[in-house]
Parts: sequence; structure tokens; C-alpha cells
Amino acid sequence: MPNDHALILAPFSDNQLARLRLELGVTYQSWMDSRKLYGPDELAQRLLEENCSVLVIESDFAFAETFGQVPGLRFVGICRTATNHVDVEAATKCGIVVVNTPGRNARAVAEHTLGLMLALARKIPQSHNYVRDGSWQDPTEPYTTLRGIELHGRTVGIIGLGAIGLLVAEICNALGMNVLGYDPYSDPDLAYLCKVELDDLLARADFVDVHVP
Repeated sequence: MPNDHALILAPFSDNQLARLRLELGVTYQSWMDSRKLYGPDELAQRLLEENCSVLVIESDFAFAETFGQVPGLRFVGICRTATNHVDVEAATKCGIVVVNTPGRNARAVAEHTLGLMLALARKIPQSHNYVRDGSWQDPTEPYTTLRGIELHGRTVGIIGLGAIGLLVAEICNALGMNVLGYDPYSDPDLAYLCKVELDDLLARADFVDVHVP
């Protein structure tokens, strides 16, 4: 693709940009640096100005009006799982290939989920505020009002067994939790995951994690 030019509006590392520049021209403007997200018409204008056949975005909006104005566009890469900000059907009708990146931050989200569970179980936000506000006067009070629970032995119910949900299940199992799962579209074969109906999950779970669109 020596004559192609890419407009990259998603965050990219320097080494990956260097690899791309060996193959095609690159205009790079991460929205995290510019704090700017393009709308459909504005994005089309930028693509025309740069004479781009390749577009890589994370959160910018590309709809039918975008593709209709840029006849030279051939490829759109979406650096996230969701594609709701890109009209994939309209792009396909224009002969434009659209790809996304499912599961790209699944582990980060799974670890964040665990952090929220620990915060709830151990009352970490309440404890932080208690100390910060100078409320800790009676040395015995935290042992009663701020007493938490252990995750080990508790039951987590995971709704949505995609990339994120399965990683959460793996982590929770490692912590000694009982893992229930509900997903009508996924049937993973994992010894530590018990698939149940939604009502059963909600009735039995101490923690409910929702990982669905």
C-alpha cells in the first residue's frame, strides 16, 4: 500500500506508528492529545484534506454521510469492541472494509471489576472518607461500622460471558469464590463456572457483575 495514506485519530504507541510509516503515509492526531472527537461531516472533510484511504479511530463518528463524501476511503479500523459510532452497513455498501478490536482492554476492565468488588467488600471508600474527614475518634468504632467481608467463599454471579466476563470468572475463581454465570449466547466449558438461569443467579449471588452491551 505504498500510495495509501492513513488518518489515525486513536491513541497509538510510537513503535507501532513507526511500523505503519514503513508501509504508508500517516497523519497522527490522537483524540487524547487534541481532546477532539470528529462528527461525520467534519471527519469527511479531514479525510479529504489528507487524501486518506485508511482511517483509524476510537470514538469519532463515521456515518453514511462520511463515506459518501470520501470515495477514496477503503478501510476503517476501530480501536475498541463497540461499533455503534460507525455505520458498518453504510461502509460495506461503499466497499469499505471495517474492522474492530474485540477484547482489547478486557483484562483491564476485569481487574477494575475486581477492584470495585474489593472496595464494596472491605468498605474502602467509606474507610477513606472516615479517616479523611477526621471522624475516627473512637478507636473501636471501625471494628463495627466499617467491618467488611472476605471474597473467599462468597458467590459471584456474572451476567455476560464474553471476554471480560470470562476473565472476571477466572480471577474470582482464583480468589476462592463460587462462580455462577448467565449468557444465552455463550456456553464455555469451564469446571469452575456454573451456568444457571438469570433468576437463579440473582437469587444466589452475593455480588452481581454485568458485562453486556
